[in-house]
Amino acid sequence: MPFEKDFDPSVAAQMQAELLRFTGKCHYDEAKKKIVYHSLKFALEAYLTLQREEMDRHKWLESEKSKNDLGGRALADWVNKYSTDFARYWRRTHAYIPPGDFSQNKGPDNNQPGK
Repeated sequence: MPFEKDFDPSVAAQMQAELLRFTGKCHYDEAKKKIVYHSLKFALEAYLTLQREEMDRHKWLESEKSKNDLGGRALADWVNKYSTDFARYWRRTHAYIPPGDFSQNKGPDNNQPGK
């Protein structure tokens, strides 16, 4: 796969698994070096699914360490400790680009609302 040379092996393996899991909903864009989703719905579905799985994994690990179910406390702990890094990883490796939206600058020149 082309992304194997763009990312470290663990990230490349995770991206390959995501591409297989969400087949038909996304593709790897070599120019952008990102997984690009075919609709906003697919992108949000994948983001929330992967985030929830990370939260559940954290909850399970922390509950095993403490030898009792930490429940919502472990989920809140994940949000406090890891949600920013998860979002940063997502933005670095994933995208949704609306059809025909090729401009980075929105403003009066291309009939888009300004700031």
